[in-house]
Amino acid sequence: MTSLDVQIQCSIHEIEPAIWDRLSAGRGFQSRRWYAFGERAMADCPPAYLIARQDGNPIAAAALFQIKNEPLPIPKAARSALEAYFRRKPMLVCRSPLADTSGLLLPETPARAHALTALANAARREIENQRGSFLLFDFLPASDLTSWTPGFIPITVSDPGTSMMPTHESFEAYLAADKKTRNDYHHTIRKAEENGLRLTRHTHVDDIDAALELIRRVAGKHNSPPNPWMRGLLVNLAMIDATWFEVRKESELVGCIVTLRDNGVQSATALGVAEVPFAYFMLIYAAIKEAFDRKVKQFRLGSGAYDVKRRLGFQREDANHAMVAASGSLPRLLTWFASGMKAS
Repeated sequence: MTSLDVQIQCSIHEIEPAIWDRLSAGRGFQSRRWYAFGERAMADCPPAYLIARQDGNPIAAAALFQIKNEPLPIPKAARSALEAYFRRKPMLVCRSPLADTSGLLLPETPARAHALTALANAARREIENQRGSFLLFDFLPASDLTSWTPGFIPITVSDPGTSMMPTHESFEAYLAADKKTRNDYHHTIRKAEENGLRLTRHTHVDDIDAALELIRRVAGKHNSPPNPWMRGLLVNLAMIDATWFEVRKESELVGCIVTLRDNGVQSATALGVAEVPFAYFMLIYAAIKEAFDRKVKQFRLGSGAYDVKRRLGFQREDANHAMVAASGSLPRLLTWFASGMKAS
């Protein structure tokens, strides 16, 4: 097969819209508009877009971001030491920004493995040029853990997310299909109103500091590090198709969530809830209704609370795997150790 030429662009704005549209092929959270938003919201993470061409024709791409403050799910003391290290030796991560989705855009077979090899090798050269530490391709399904070049090892990096394919014609039809869900929804709305809760929807966030306090509260409850780009996400919501939901009791913000949409896929994030009964389910039902109202083809709701989400019609996704390679002596030693631990 003809060798591929891989070119690097430093911003989505340097790539012709027609070329990126053809490479992203209508996939969720892969549009040019989405990456422009990601570059703005994650302004401290310089991107590198790898475009693989065959005989001058673009056939594959990888979106990489230099990250110095990855919110790693590890003990706080170890996290502080790693954050200091990553400030000197950043990670290079292939992912769609703020979407928990891979940044790999590959063709179908037979060119898929060939394109993956070319992009992985180019990414290895890029992290060496940047004097970084780890090269990470995350949010991969198990089926994408083969055909990698030597030097990459597979890892499982997080709990799997959840998603729903909204097959009913409307939210009302969704409720009518399951008596328990319908009764729970009406019970939630009735009790929330009795407790003075009021839900409203917006296209922007008025009180970002209050929202961030609630969002960090939920992260702390689950022993998760706060998302360092959450403020950037909330500040720049107007750049994308998004809905901001608030729950207030009198004038106090007691709950929030945002739904993000791109290329027919919706994702919910920025969940924040105070210790107020029924606020959580008010927000979740509002997000589900939004998915039906917007006629999306898929609604992704993140990880955790699997029993609740399964009852609401969500299923676990298989995209919580990653391939990692190291650059530099210490990262290579750690990768070798992790590989040995995995083999044992």
